[in-house]
Amino acid sequence: MWSREIVKSNAKAAIRGGKYWMAFLVSAVIMIVPSLIEWITGYGEVNDKWISGLENGVPEVAPGVFMGYNLGFLLLNIFILFPLIVGVYGFFVRNRFDAGQFSDVFLGFRNGYGNVVLTSFVTNLFIGLWTLLLIIPGIYKALQYIMVPFLLSDNPRLSGRRVRQISRLMTDGEKGAILVLSLSFIGWFLIPIAVSIVLEMASAPIFLTNIVVTLGLALIMPYYYATLAELYIFLRDRAIQTGMVQPEELGL
Repeated sequence: MWSREIVKSNAKAAIRGGKYWMAFLVSAVIMIVPSLIEWITGYGEVNDKWISGLENGVPEVAPGVFMGYNLGFLLLNIFILFPLIVGVYGFFVRNRFDAGQFSDVFLGFRNGYGNVVLTSFVTNLFIGLWTLLLIIPGIYKALQYIMVPFLLSDNPRLSGRRVRQISRLMTDGEKGAILVLSLSFIGWFLIPIAVSIVLEMASAPIFLTNIVVTLGLALIMPYYYATLAELYIFLRDRAIQTGMVQPEELGL
């Protein structure tokens, strides 16, 4: 049986000392890439003009242009961000055994890239569709499939159907505890948000506020990712011991 205190304590040990800064750099990738994608596609600027046009009743951007920028933003997230997430999760699993390297961030691009992208997209689509029904079913599905990126980091070629099946089995009866574990980080995440509010009240430049929030979250995320990795390792070992999954399926 696992407990919140044990997995968080193990996570702290896994990123203690010199290993923290490597974990920080890996976490920063996920924080920075979405902003880079937004900048590359011009998504943010076009979106702002679209909203401004709707408010003023004077179109500043043609609907086709607006849809094109949004489609480009979505596709880049699917083909770049999804594999990166798998790589980041894989790094923290390997880091637990002192084998994590920065290059692990790109493991989702090296082997089974197409399967990683397709499985991640379909899984997030399922979660999104359930969320459209009601928030609670969406949260339920998100918790049910929370282990999908970890499983793909172990075996990027494992079929999407099997990955989701294993994740469902691993989280069966654990979703409430996993939710509580995730919620226990809210206090940490509120710190950079509170600082950003203070900066906005002080009329600080928007770029400075964004940097503070991004940096603050990047400092916190290694602890969060390492905690999820600890949980995954425990649930993976239990799944193997109980015959839910064979080690060979996960490349172990």
